[in-house]
Amino acid sequence: MTTDPSTGSGQAYQGKTVIVASGARRRKLGIPGEDKFEGKGVAYCSTCDAPIFRDKKVAVVGGGNAGLEAVQDLFPYATEIYLLEYGESLKGDPKTVEEIKKNPKLKEIILNAQTLEVVGETLVTGLKYKDKVSGQEKTLEVGGIFVEIGSVPNSEIVKDLVQIDDHKQVMINFQHATTSHPGVFACGDVTDDPYKQNNISAGDGVRAALAAYNYLLNRKKKSPAEEKV
Repeated sequence: MTTDPSTGSGQAYQGKTVIVASGARRRKLGIPGEDKFEGKGVAYCSTCDAPIFRDKKVAVVGGGNAGLEAVQDLFPYATEIYLLEYGESLKGDPKTVEEIKKNPKLKEIILNAQTLEVVGETLVTGLKYKDKVSGQEKTLEVGGIFVEIGSVPNSEIVKDLVQIDDHKQVMINFQHATTSHPGVFACGDVTDDPYKQNNISAGDGVRAALAAYNYLLNRKKKSPAEEKV
């Protein structure tokens, strides 16, 4: 074992297979109050956290499919929902846009909205934003904020080793969890699997482990001298 400052333990490790399960991180707004109130009114997963906001007014930031789905997830729980989009129009599926507009709980779709600050005391009490057209700053009085502006795969550690797509996701063969590099497997949210859920990632991990095991069983034996080359 040789020293390597890139690992937390200061050690370098060698193996015959690698499973990349580094996940992804939610893209953040990067505004004051966001980190302070994460878990105290600021959320990033409507599938997980929508029920927490029962009987509350909620803002959803992001007009793509993730934002639209968050609005749908909140319909059974929130009393009022405000959807904010930075651009001039919603970017999500037009049919879904049509559907959410029919629900009276969606109080307003706010376009050209630049978020400025998450406000609150112990918990979130509002969201400040600027109308990019008029330049006017406004505050929505809400008890919850869902940030739905996408995620970033944690693929930096293998970006020069395996093939990644335009979204920085590791590209895999979905049947065997293989990547473009022999012996390297990947699973979960770091991959180009379109379904980003914890239970799906757990199943993907099992598949990757079995695929790696089979790879080792079928791997051609090499001499100790050749292994060191």
